[in-house]
Amino acid sequence: MKLIVVDGLDGCGKDTHAENIRRLLKAKGEDVTIISHPSQRRLGRLSKRSLEGSGPIARLFATLFFTLDVLASVRWYKTQEKGTVIFVRYLLGTAYLPPSLAPHGYMLFRKLLPFPDLALFIDIEPDVALRRIKSRGHTPEMFETKPRLEAVRRLARQLTKNEWILIDNSIDGEAPFRQVETILRERNHGEEQLRTTSPVQ
Repeated sequence: MKLIVVDGLDGCGKDTHAENIRRLLKAKGEDVTIISHPSQRRLGRLSKRSLEGSGPIARLFATLFFTLDVLASVRWYKTQEKGTVIFVRYLLGTAYLPPSLAPHGYMLFRKLLPFPDLALFIDIEPDVALRRIKSRGHTPEMFETKPRLEAVRRLARQLTKNEWILIDNSIDGEAPFRQVETILRERNHGEEQLRTTSPVQ
């Protein structure tokens, strides 16, 4: 069972990249499931509703419900035996915590939760993210302002600098998708080599 995570700022293109990965893996015959957080479960809906509010209480509930929603996905993931699961939003939810708490929160969940086989951080300039967010026409969320996107981006880049692969999605076009396709192809080639290598007798 493989776990791929696609994470990043609001408006960075996480769901689009996850769907592109699903399409590529399905074409190779793999069984692929995407779970995007906040999910459509009750916990996810409560997190989403809280994100549309404002103030510290709404932020607290958004964080709590998001965390519980992710934990529910992890519990489900651990029951699976084959295929690939793609989580959209996962450990980098901790980048939305206050700056003094974010690194500690990240390390706590990094130790407690399964780390993905492939961790992709979809990076984006906040101005570009805001433009894409506004084009959706949905109810604005509490973190969808330029100052908050800038703050979350700084924290996320710090948290992902060692174990994550950064994909720059600030420029429109196919280049970011081609980069992800190359990564998947190289990783799959390496796994096939391992499977076909006979142990030394």
